[in-house]
Amino acid sequence: MRKAKHKQEQHIHAEGHSHQPLIFPDNFLWGTSTSAHQVEGGNKKNDWWAWEQKVGHIKTGETSGRATDHYHRFSDDFKLAKTLNQNAHRLSIEWSRIEPNEGEWDWDEVEHYREVLRCLKEDGIEVMVTLHHFTNPQWLAEKGGWLNRDTPQQFARYAEFIAEHLGEYVDLWCTINEPVIYGVMSYATGEWPPQEKNNWKMLKVIRAMAKAHRLAYGEIKAEMHKQRRKAHVGIAKNMIDISSYNHRVIDYIYVRLSEYFWNELFYRWTKRSHDFLGVNYYFHQRVRRKRGGGFIFVDVRKEEGRESSDLGWEVFAPGLFEILMNLKKYKLPIYITENGIATVNDDKRSRFIVAHTKEIYHAIQAGAKVKGYFHWSLLDNFEWDKGFEPRFGLVAINYGTLKRTIRDSAYVYARIAKENAISHDLLRFIGHGAPKEHQEQ
Repeated sequence: MRKAKHKQEQHIHAEGHSHQPLIFPDNFLWGTSTSAHQVEGGNKKNDWWAWEQKVGHIKTGETSGRATDHYHRFSDDFKLAKTLNQNAHRLSIEWSRIEPNEGEWDWDEVEHYREVLRCLKEDGIEVMVTLHHFTNPQWLAEKGGWLNRDTPQQFARYAEFIAEHLGEYVDLWCTINEPVIYGVMSYATGEWPPQEKNNWKMLKVIRAMAKAHRLAYGEIKAEMHKQRRKAHVGIAKNMIDISSYNHRVIDYIYVRLSEYFWNELFYRWTKRSHDFLGVNYYFHQRVRRKRGGGFIFVDVRKEEGRESSDLGWEVFAPGLFEILMNLKKYKLPIYITENGIATVNDDKRSRFIVAHTKEIYHAIQAGAKVKGYFHWSLLDNFEWDKGFEPRFGLVAINYGTLKRTIRDSAYVYARIAKENAISHDLLRFIGHGAPKEHQEQ
């Protein structure tokens, strides 16, 4: 009888504990991410603008054009972020605006970005600046881009310039966004400019970006030291959670080799040049051995009917936990620099946010030093070779009028940010609908 009573008390205690909110550490950053070319509009001096003008390069036939016109509407957009309780924002500075021709600085654009960054700081929002988010100045592309041996030094010079003139407004520095993705998409699959298919060039480009990061890291740290300011410098690295379908030894070896290439090799090439680790998480892959040898990625949407985004990317929140656990060994602070879903089903976005932030909470409890989460994205935007059709934003954009409309999922995220916690009632609607709130701006 006493044993039964003890079990009942344990059950009551466990049930009561399960109803407690999942509370995040003090000073946790809750923000969103954007990139210049995807939201600003009018980036006419870079290689993407030139590339997208050619018919057939963008799947929808669109060009970035004015995008969301964030270049002129940034102040109002940041006020939306502040209204939604965000205390951090990640954005990129467009290199081709700052240096439209080699060695020529555009001081009007420097002042523009000064105003952008000052606006964030005046709203009490911490700033993470990305210096390279896929686009290159056209003059650099004409010289061979990242295949040119001088490009790492050119990039480091640009990084030093930004640190000197805008560094007072920057809290976190992200030198390069997704170097491995850039190398693969531009020089292996050939889907992005310059559309080459050469694995040797792909590796050469990724190595060049690793060198550029190391050089830029040193230049930023040195310049900020002159200003008697601290600089926290890292990269935003696309991480893929990979698992085996059949759990055989040979499968496990293939999985580990794949994870090493995607998730760890760049860090090996850039040792001792990271103050934090930036994680972009979108992908989980399962591998299976083919008959006759070799491996394939399994299409789990067709074979298992799993949930996916409108782009066909599987929604798998536990993969984020696995990645964060693997990064523990580096003993560095971690920021989720991107994590989001392309969907017109906003309830799905709400569930996505709760499920993924829940995995971050568990990773923190397990010892991962996660300091912040930047959801992708604040706004709907131009999704590179896929055009405007994918909808990633917490704020919807009407591309005809450029009207901003706050989605219901934005209020779910706003509540998490305000409370610095995931409340029990939010946990309950994973798999169900989100609270219905609606507001237009």
